[in-house]
Amino acid sequence: MTNLTAYNQTAYNQIACQQADQVIHSVCGALLGSLSHQQADVLKAPAGAGKSYAVCTVVQQIMQMDARVAVVTPTNEQAFSLVANLADRLPGQNIGYLPASSVQLPAWAHRPNVRVLDANHANSVNILVGTLNKLGDAHCRGKLQRFDLLVMDEAYQADSIRYFAVADLADRHLLVGDPGQLDPFTTLPDPDRWRGWQEDPLQTAVGALLRYHPQTPVYQLPITRRLDPRAISLVQSFYPGHPFQAAVQTGIRSLQLQPALHSTIVDMALDHGCQHGWAYLELPAANVLPADPETIQLISTLADRLLQRQPTVFCEQVPHGRPLRATDIAIAVSHNDQKNHLRYQLQSLGLADVIVDTANKLQGRTFEVVIAWHPLAGLVEADNFHLEAGRLCVMLTRHRQACFVVGRSGDRHLLSGPPPAAPAYLNYDQEPLLDGWQLHQAIFNHLIPHQIIV
Repeated sequence: MTNLTAYNQTAYNQIACQQADQVIHSVCGALLGSLSHQQADVLKAPAGAGKSYAVCTVVQQIMQMDARVAVVTPTNEQAFSLVANLADRLPGQNIGYLPASSVQLPAWAHRPNVRVLDANHANSVNILVGTLNKLGDAHCRGKLQRFDLLVMDEAYQADSIRYFAVADLADRHLLVGDPGQLDPFTTLPDPDRWRGWQEDPLQTAVGALLRYHPQTPVYQLPITRRLDPRAISLVQSFYPGHPFQAAVQTGIRSLQLQPALHSTIVDMALDHGCQHGWAYLELPAANVLPADPETIQLISTLADRLLQRQPTVFCEQVPHGRPLRATDIAIAVSHNDQKNHLRYQLQSLGLADVIVDTANKLQGRTFEVVIAWHPLAGLVEADNFHLEAGRLCVMLTRHRQACFVVGRSGDRHLLSGPPPAAPAYLNYDQEPLLDGWQLHQAIFNHLIPHQIIV
């Protein structure tokens, strides 16, 4: 046994990893025992649980029965990753990819056993990957033969209408997803007119399935492979009734900085965040525009100073350490104008490689360090958009090492009074505004020990 192998065995929480493997094994057993039945299962997972690994394991097991499997995702980027992962896990199987005419599989996802197909040739493979839109379109045109199993990844990002379009592809369904993600959205002028109806197109695919079939078995992955133990107590607030642990042991991951010769508030925040996994930087209370110049300056300074201090990443994958790169850092924002101003500011500092994007675009991605521009920062009042629980969840669950949250000291007071009135709908018992209100309060309470006054 090499020292590295011994290290890897001690780096992981073996009990948590075994429990996660048992859940995946149970899902595979349920599918194998009822592949010819009309039935569905749901596999829920917290952020960074290894959903793609679970999907690939399920497909690998099902292929032992010489079955046909369709794997669908909401976005092209998710489909690209699944194509590459399935091809690596199943080198003896041809993996079919059915793209839209305007989409090309990127070079990094190509493998010798990947076949890029059009709808007329999609039935030549036993494993077919594509987006919900593309496979739904091909199915509605009568181009696809039926499959034995339909697997939907990121099912909480998918809306019900796209699920309905592919549901008849197979009798047996498995929906895999993270309930902490952003809910589906639409640009329709009056999307709430269908609230409470079974046909509500803004239900998640999982929500529609459980509404029509409330007895559907729901499995829970009890692990996160992305987050380390320092993050669990805060992130657990996003997943009530779903306990989970970090896959890595305490102390395995660390981000070590060179000492600051002349320490500033920003240096104090960096030291605190690297030690505890969280830092909450509070600017003075003020009502500001969404693209607030003072917040942009602070976030840019934070990213710049972090790289100036020559950080070294240590983790279960690189126990001897490696330098932190600019591409290891992501800045999560709520609005495109915040994104655009930050990118311009970072480019002027020579930090164009730092990733800046909205929470919607950062879903499913992983970074060593995240700087999150708090959605409520500087608002006059809290509204539905900025209170959405999924947006905050995505922002605070992308990191492996540390997350730095930037806001203003008056933000907590937006939640000090009664929550605003929200519309009610018959047969619709969800309260997204109230849920977001209570969740933001809980997260602020978790961040108080990590508060740094700027």
